[in-house]
Amino acid sequence: MIFIKKKNVEEDVQKIREYTLGGQLEEELKEEAKEEARRKEVLSEFTWKDVLAMTIAIIEILLPYFLVMIGGMVVIYFLMWWLAHR
Repeated sequence: MIFIKKKNVEEDVQKIREYTLGGQLEEELKEEAKEEARRKEVLSEFTWKDVLAMTIAIIEILLPYFLVMIGGMVVIYFLMWWLAHR
């Protein structure tokens, strides 16, 4: 029962705001909506700096593993070479 009247309460609050603030409320709400849209647009931009940052992060994560793998292959190569020429 309470939830049924919730819509009425919201409508009443909106009517009170319109009565006390007049057309000013509507203009403020439109301005806030425009500002929010601008903020979302700025946040959603994906630039080359973002790509560069992600590339650097991936390299920082993967580079140690690649270096260990390459180092292991070099050690095995020289071990095999040493055994073959002995």
